[in-house]
Amino acid sequence: MRPCLQLNADGSPMRVITWEHAIDLLLDQKVIAIENYPDIFVRSEHLTVPWPAVIMLRRYKTVRGRVRFSSKNVVLRDGGICMYCGLSPRTRDGRIDRQELTLDHVIPRAQAQSGAVYLPWAKKWVNVTCWENSLTACRSCNSRKEDRRPDQTGMVMRALPRVPSQSDVLRMSLSRHSHVPQEWVAYLPVERSTTVMG
Repeated sequence: MRPCLQLNADGSPMRVITWEHAIDLLLDQKVIAIENYPDIFVRSEHLTVPWPAVIMLRRYKTVRGRVRFSSKNVVLRDGGICMYCGLSPRTRDGRIDRQELTLDHVIPRAQAQSGAVYLPWAKKWVNVTCWENSLTACRSCNSRKEDRRPDQTGMVMRALPRVPSQSDVLRMSLSRHSHVPQEWVAYLPVERSTTVMG
């Protein structure tokens, strides 16, 4: 079933949502349809609506960028790349191969004090399991690192762990789809409109 790209009231892309959610927002008059999929309709007993491809909020919504913390979402934030060696395993259809990737606590649980760890790069204490202390690691790097910090093993982080930004949230949302529908292309950042679905 074809999903829908949601834009903020200023036209900036926010996320990908289900067609059902898009229809609910349209019927509640919270959004307007900007693009529809051609010749496809959502039908009920009393209503026929063009299938929305791109919708835009009527009122601007401040984006908090909150994403539920999970190992799957950490892998999506990091683009499916090991943040130590750069390995980027993919399945035959080009999707991230999550079987080959793991969640790594940069400052390991074994070095925690009362469930918290100190992040020297951020100069603050955080819970062991959080966005700012978690990176994607391949199984080999995670095994090599064990319960040590990267500096204790001679490993270097390719990027610092972080709470996802709004651009991360959009990229994470788009990465769940192997192709970008043609109807979305004009509304996305240039680098993301390269793989187009007709």
